[in-house]
Amino acid sequence: MSVVDTVMLKIEELNLSVGDRLPSERSLAEYCDISRSSVRNALKELQSKRVLNVKQGSGYFLSSDFALKQALDKQDTEWSMTRISQVFQARMLVAAHVTAMGSQQMTADALLDLENCLVDLGKAVINVDISAMEILHNRFINIIFESSSNPEFIRMLNEVRIPTHYVSKVLQLAEGDERNAYFSEHVNLFQAIKKRDHELAKQICVRMSEYLSALFERYSQMIFQ
Repeated sequence: MSVVDTVMLKIEELNLSVGDRLPSERSLAEYCDISRSSVRNALKELQSKRVLNVKQGSGYFLSSDFALKQALDKQDTEWSMTRISQVFQARMLVAAHVTAMGSQQMTADALLDLENCLVDLGKAVINVDISAMEILHNRFINIIFESSSNPEFIRMLNEVRIPTHYVSKVLQLAEGDERNAYFSEHVNLFQAIKKRDHELAKQICVRMSEYLSALFERYSQMIFQ
């Protein structure tokens, strides 16, 4: 059993609630009969898996029961086109609603941030900077989502996501006109939000998810070979 698995099982045994603080690194090392440095590395890995979050000077806290269960069942590392499709289905329902809500409540400052992000995203598409495209896409979506008044929707979306490296890979495989079409949907979404057309914003959000899902289907053999 790996050190990470050992630490996860101990966390499960503690029966913590989301937001509860974990024992200290020293205590966990004693509980698990492993070195503190090994515990520290395991905790950092669990933070990257969104199982834990860290507060400077306070320690580690349980971030997600869902993410812990996925990690224990090894579902966080086992991906296939079937699972990708399931994630798209789940996210599409929630993301469309949050987009409509965020577009209604977006401030002028947030709208300006969205516009600046869109400009940078356009430059990344032109330069075929895949890493920047993925980062800016996430920033673009997060600006919209953060305008929503219901943080529980954001928590749900953060827990049900496709790993970044898969999205980057499919964008790398996509043809130039496919990446341009992907960018165009961001432009359309921005225009809908700017016009306060919340229903159209919702529809475009669904269309963006469907488009990216279609790209995964098209290049699935190269992604999961």
